[in-house]
Amino acid sequence: MYATRHLSRYRKDPHLLSESPVGTQHSGYLVITDEETETQDTCCWGTCNDNRVLKFPFPQNKIVNVVHRTSNGNDTSVTRDKVWFIPVLDQPLSSNRYYVVRAKGKYKGQACTCSKEEDMGTCCFCNVVKDVKPRDLDYRDIYQQVEIFKRRYGGYNAKSIAPDGFPPFFLRRKGWTVETSSSFQCQLSEAHGLNFALRAKLPELNFTISSKRSASLVVGKWYCPFVFVKESQERLEDRMEKSLLYEMTLEQWWEEIYTCNNDYSKNKVVSFSVNVQKEVNSLSGVEAVKDQTNGVAETTWYKHVDSKRGALSLGLSKAIVEKMAWVQEMGGWVGGNDKDVEVKRTEEFRGGEEWHRFGCFVLVERFALKRMDGTLLLTCDFRHTHQIQSKWE
Repeated sequence: MYATRHLSRYRKDPHLLSESPVGTQHSGYLVITDEETETQDTCCWGTCNDNRVLKFPFPQNKIVNVVHRTSNGNDTSVTRDKVWFIPVLDQPLSSNRYYVVRAKGKYKGQACTCSKEEDMGTCCFCNVVKDVKPRDLDYRDIYQQVEIFKRRYGGYNAKSIAPDGFPPFFLRRKGWTVETSSSFQCQLSEAHGLNFALRAKLPELNFTISSKRSASLVVGKWYCPFVFVKESQERLEDRMEKSLLYEMTLEQWWEEIYTCNNDYSKNKVVSFSVNVQKEVNSLSGVEAVKDQTNGVAETTWYKHVDSKRGALSLGLSKAIVEKMAWVQEMGGWVGGNDKDVEVKRTEEFRGGEEWHRFGCFVLVERFALKRMDGTLLLTCDFRHTHQIQSKWE
């Protein structure tokens, strides 16, 4: 899951590129251009946009072309490979490590993969590198990660993070340049990740018991690149067009777990015991479960409780699933095999006047995943049974 940072921030202070992503595991930064950098990136005395990317870091709100020019006498040949650079998780931007996703052609939506020494072939009695086909991204695969270097005399070249890896030809040859593509640009709002201070404050209890819950409070926001999300009824290349990124938010609210009215027996004590479901998932508004039978180890699938074969399902990279669990456990939520937690409480009314109604509420934190068009796909509710509040009216 990625927070966003404006490109102008790094141009003003390049030392910030060395900051490690906040939130430890499975975190990263997406760099987005802003009005200030758009104004700077012009030519012809400000009358034309300059689409060249001359410095690190590469922006993520734009698809780019990797351009290579070869001159032979008076002839110049130009090749363009349209790609999307995604910073590698858990690395500072100064590492210049990226996943490279094809944005056009037969392998659109798949990640470039480095070949190995064992993939080498022979030509004219010499060993030659044979490129392997792109494949679905696995964020853990070091053969899908490249480090990019800026050359002294201009342009870039890349090497594999794997010691025996060879990037695809268009990346390993020296001197290629980067130009933003006008065919696709993604408008992103700011996403700062988890707001630790706001989360710790907890929502206010300024609501009536009859409301059954408080207003929700957004305490975190991230983006998830489409290669970390799988929609069962969408082709990979279609998902790239429809939603290059998915928005993930974390919300908090108080939710009723028990309520009762005064029976006017002059009793000022309320005792109760209820079972609270610790985690509830919903897919497109319908209750869903994690499918433990799917064989793809890198992906966790969510499907409707009563779904049949071929019904809607959604897969999340384990980088997202583990990140959600880590955030929840950091906030005190306890996982484990038990689905329910028994909550036993005895509360005494200490007010001066007679009470009419009693309510008990648990803190709920929800991760909500949406497409860029606002379509809500998945919600994962976590009930924090160590955070209980009562109200009397």
